[in-house]
Amino acid sequence: MSLQDIRAMRLAGQKPQGVVAVVVGEVNPLFAGDPLIVQVRAHEQPAFADWRPLVGCWVAVYHQGRNWHLMDAVIDALTNAGAKLYGFAHEGVGYPLALIEDPKIERRAAASLRGEWELICL
Repeated sequence: MSLQDIRAMRLAGQKPQGVVAVVVGEVNPLFAGDPLIVQVRAHEQPAFADWRPLVGCWVAVYHQGRNWHLMDAVIDALTNAGAKLYGFAHEGVGYPLALIEDPKIERRAAASLRGEWELICL
């Protein structure tokens, strides 16, 4: 899904259910067109994208590759827009960013992020 699709959803008075995935890099072809995945390719400039449709939505960032500058730019743009960062994953490791006080739940969140990364990025 593109940010334009999410914008149309928001203008229709709906909000994405669950966590929206923002993939920095290539998406597994099996998930192309998934309504909760936004892809950011290497040539894109996140600072110039309109991330407002994700205001108040939980977002997880899945990073594939070595373009750390792009991933940092995506996280900065999402934060500046007012999205709620659930966490991010890179190379099979999940890093929850949401405030989770229970260590067991935090470990499950990290495992969930890792699992999602393995599915949508490989």
